[in-house]
Amino acid sequence: MAILSKLKNEYSFIKGNILINTVTLAIILVTTAIPSTYYPKYIEGLGGSPYIVGLIGFAAYATLAMVQIPGGYLADKHGRRRLTVIMTFGISLTYFLFAIAPNWQFFMIATILQNLFMIYQPALQALVADSTSPEKRGTYYSIVNLLHYISVPSPIIAGVLAVKFGLIQGMQIAYMTVSVAFLVAAILRIRFKETLKTTAEGNIIIDTIRNVPKAIIESANALKTQSKAMLFLFGSFAIYHFAWFMCSLNLIFYATEVVGITELEWAALMSWFAVVNILSALPCGKIVDKLGRKKPLMAAWLLFIPGMIGFVYGNIIVMSISLLCFGVALILSNSAYPALMADFVARDNRGKIIGSTNFFFNILSALGQLSGGFMYQYLSPALPFLISAILFVPCLFLTLFKVQEPTKREE
Repeated sequence: MAILSKLKNEYSFIKGNILINTVTLAIILVTTAIPSTYYPKYIEGLGGSPYIVGLIGFAAYATLAMVQIPGGYLADKHGRRRLTVIMTFGISLTYFLFAIAPNWQFFMIATILQNLFMIYQPALQALVADSTSPEKRGTYYSIVNLLHYISVPSPIIAGVLAVKFGLIQGMQIAYMTVSVAFLVAAILRIRFKETLKTTAEGNIIIDTIRNVPKAIIESANALKTQSKAMLFLFGSFAIYHFAWFMCSLNLIFYATEVVGITELEWAALMSWFAVVNILSALPCGKIVDKLGRKKPLMAAWLLFIPGMIGFVYGNIIVMSISLLCFGVALILSNSAYPALMADFVARDNRGKIIGSTNFFFNILSALGQLSGGFMYQYLSPALPFLISAILFVPCLFLTLFKVQEPTKREE
């Protein structure tokens, strides 16, 4: 009973907005993990190639980058809730379009539409940061990362669907499932409580179009006012986005085409990857809250390097160890960075800072996917992984020498 009482006290902050966000993320992430297992192969089945996968990724993240600054501006002007709810309904539609895509060109258009709807991303991230106390940020962001990997059965479900119905029809069923999941999430998110008092009125879409130049100027000014430590933190995370997305979508191609892993073995490896993240999420979150944000971030950059090299030169056993490194590194980095960012940035500017930094992150993710797909198909399948390993070295040194944690954390 003492253990239960301690756990209840430890996680008592999961209520209200945080509880709704946790539940809706769980619904979304468990279902989206099903089609993501074979996503590159689905594009291939629609007439694409590894380079086309990279091209679609480039289009997706370039579009996502375009909406981040307006999204951050709207989050600080109109509040967080309305934008998040409306656009979650929109994303439900795009997954239906994925399911009925006749070719990769149609799929890419639907992907661009989906990422336009992702204009709500800074609003949701700001709402979560606003709703979490500074001393619990690391813990909650680790829970968010945990949610990304609670879908241990999802890759296996994807494998069963592919075997029973064939890859294309199995993926269509998976995408229909995700469409329903987003619809349910949108309905639940109606219960979000606004976290920012605002007097803004009028049509949110018209205001977005009318104020894009103003949004860019205000977001740039907000970013310039941040401390040097925050800017160097942003720089290290920007490099990480390019390095990771250069090779993340090529993992399945390299494993199945170069190493010779079967599609069912890949599904098993993805389930193992999910288990790693589940087991490491909460301990990593506690580490971020107890030891500070900087040391876990440095550990993450260190783990990526042997992970990339091992994936290139290993067999299925070594690949499973590489996925262990990736899993822990992703949890540490994606828990430590948002916690440290929220520590640095005042609530009134949080939406704009998230929007402006996300703009650069998504541009670099887009370039990473495009260049990774090109290198894999036309130069060398191993090249994206080896260059990625090299790029994590400056991430490590920037964090080590230039990032200092604030003496007082913002609420």
